[in-house]
Amino acid sequence: MTNLHKELVKILREEKDLLTDLYKIVSEERDLIVGLKSSELERILTVKEATIMKLSLWEKEREKLLSEHELKGKPLSFILSINPEDNDSTEVLELRELYESMKTLLESISEIQKINEQLIDRSINYVGTALRFLESFGIFPKQSLSKEA
Repeated sequence: MTNLHKELVKILREEKDLLTDLYKIVSEERDLIVGLKSSELERILTVKEATIMKLSLWEKEREKLLSEHELKGKPLSFILSINPEDNDSTEVLELRELYESMKTLLESISEIQKINEQLIDRSINYVGTALRFLESFGIFPKQSLSKEA
């Protein structure tokens, strides 16, 4: 199991680093949404997409590793409990630490994403209200945009 633990630590370190990057990215995204900086927002969304792609590749590596050890779909808590005698090993302790920090990062990212979505929805509603106001004075936009655009 120690080899599995070592490989898993390696993969989870990479995933944790990417999650840390993603946390910084969604935080910056929030600031750009609030600041209405559309060109910078476009740039950060491209970076966010690339980071998520890298994360998905590492996730596939993790799934492949677990499949090779016939542990596909098993949670980390189960994997750590297989050999209780390994519980004090460096790898197992690091796996636990990685798990906790990744869990915290994911929760934080999720919260910021919810805020970002709310900010975007409010911005769209504001733009719609502003358009209707202008149209009430006979001022019409040259092109129309939808929420999907």
